[in-house]
Amino acid sequence: MSLSANKYRVLILCINPYIRIEFQDYLRSLLGDYIDFDACDPAEAGSSSQFLPYQCILFSSSKIQATLPIPIPGSVHQIVCTRTFNHAFLDQIIRIPPNEKVYVVNDLLDSTVNIIKEFEEMGINQYQFIPYSDETQEVDLSIHYAITIGEPQMVPKHIRNIINIGNRIIDISTINELCVFFHLPAKLGNQITKNYISHILKVVKTAGSYYSSFIFSQQLMQAVTSNLPYGLCLLDEKGNISIMNKHFAGDWGIREKRGNGTLFAQCLPEGCSPAFLTQTGDYRMANRAGTPMILSVMELSFPYHPKVFLLTSKPDASREARPDSPPQSSGLAPSEPERETSPIERQRASFLNLITASEKFQEVLSYARRLSLFDFPILIQGESGTQKKMLARAIHKSSSRRSHPFVSLNQLLTLSEYQLPQVLEAANHGTLLVDNIEHLSLEKQDFLVQVLQNVSSDSLIPQKSYDIRIIATSSPRLYSLVQEGSFRKDLFFQLSTAVIDTLPLRERREDIPLLFEHFFRSSFHDSKLRIESVLSKSLYQFLQNYSYPGNIKELMNLAQYFYSMYGAHPLILSQLPSYIRESLAPANSQLSALEREVLSFIKASPKCGRASIQNALAESGTGLSDGKLRGLIKELAQKELIVVHRTKGGCEITETGAALLERI
Repeated sequence: MSLSANKYRVLILCINPYIRIEFQDYLRSLLGDYIDFDACDPAEAGSSSQFLPYQCILFSSSKIQATLPIPIPGSVHQIVCTRTFNHAFLDQIIRIPPNEKVYVVNDLLDSTVNIIKEFEEMGINQYQFIPYSDETQEVDLSIHYAITIGEPQMVPKHIRNIINIGNRIIDISTINELCVFFHLPAKLGNQITKNYISHILKVVKTAGSYYSSFIFSQQLMQAVTSNLPYGLCLLDEKGNISIMNKHFAGDWGIREKRGNGTLFAQCLPEGCSPAFLTQTGDYRMANRAGTPMILSVMELSFPYHPKVFLLTSKPDASREARPDSPPQSSGLAPSEPERETSPIERQRASFLNLITASEKFQEVLSYARRLSLFDFPILIQGESGTQKKMLARAIHKSSSRRSHPFVSLNQLLTLSEYQLPQVLEAANHGTLLVDNIEHLSLEKQDFLVQVLQNVSSDSLIPQKSYDIRIIATSSPRLYSLVQEGSFRKDLFFQLSTAVIDTLPLRERREDIPLLFEHFFRSSFHDSKLRIESVLSKSLYQFLQNYSYPGNIKELMNLAQYFYSMYGAHPLILSQLPSYIRESLAPANSQLSALEREVLSFIKASPKCGRASIQNALAESGTGLSDGKLRGLIKELAQKELIVVHRTKGGCEITETGAALLERI
């Protein structure tokens, strides 16, 4: 759903124009790849037909929904937005001394009362909150603190300690409701949750510390998590529960008030290895009561503090999970089933992330699309970093198996005989990707042969057949391993029913600027960013001709490196990583002492002429005729180490020349 024409549409109805814009911008930033958000004043709605282009109407309050004079068609879903105060101000609120009286100030009494109720529900009950919404009401001069919802001018004049928490924002529960209604990918909701919690964790830092602040103030974290519509828990690096909400406690049968400090592994089904709790991914399993659940694990890292792990849980409504098949220590994390789409839309979505302007690579993608329509094994060959795994996932997403798991397994070589059936169970009806298949032992190769042949008599495979499509990735030299006897010939020919040869980046150079701009925009979070803003002309030219032995992975790492180096001015050749700078210019031995001396002088004296260079050489004891100096300057220019300007422009060192001098 990345193309605008294929997006869902939601209409936001809100009276306040500023809040309307805030809501629209916020929702677009989170869900804009899937949903188009329009907004209008309810008074602008003229007839029911205006609502028909939308799948959902989002009301900013229940009052607007109740008072809307125009009926909404039954085909259009309605959601009343849950709003909350901005948690960025929580750390300021809890710094108010306990037992103080605090005015809560707003122009609407209902809104003021709701905010006070939110504070109390979140456990912030150490203050006596008093609503203040009418400037004519009697002022209590003993009150020295006030919290206002965007109305600081209404605060009684004698109060100096004012916390303005601004307009109430959309609660994450509403975001979750939109994700559920539109069947958006679970990983999207998980990422939003991760970003939300990460933001809160960073907001409450005090005295330069992060997570320790939360340990000091568990009340604050509990306030953030208590009203989320799904289970949420934080584990420390040892797997102990630091904080959890009531939903998570209910999902896993934990006594909420006594759960903190509990080793979460003890709450998992019998026989379930806890190793996966430190591996980011989505895991389908049953809790001890047998209820199918989706448990998502995300690692959170903070400066100068051990890792912590964010866990979210919710019932798995898509299919039953069996209590006897929990996730194992293999780190297996099947993907969420993809939402059904039309064939054309599905192909666009599946291959959209494979950016290219190369005709050769477009042919590769066209062939991959055709293969997605069939169900036989595929072998994807190519150098490291050529998007083999990404291509395999695109094929799965465009295939008839898209609603079933895509299991990516590069740990097959480490799995035990007893874990292999669990792999088959996890991938049943879906796709099993075996990454770097050339590294498999002969025993594991035998296992794959059995899977492909649907053999059920061997000890490695239980008495059951599986419906699995296998896609394998390998280096380009797999057949040479067959000839050497280290890879089974029958497995090779079974896999090579269809072979896709990916292209190294040096064979699709027209994609280099596209990929750089893509990664730059991802890093800088700027959709208008152009490559010329980040890279100098010489550096850009060098990167166009660079060989990229690590292919697209190396290019992505370079983009991130440039992001960390970038300041106010475009980056230059000398700012390349050291392993690349070695290839920039001729070796040191190819430059004479005289060439180095002239090059150093030109660098120190930009736009110097021959006369200046000749005088400088004479002062250092090197006599050089005008003719020989002309020849030397010409040679340096031919090596692209200097530029010779016309008329009286003199000589100027190039980025290549400067980089060479830094090497010497």
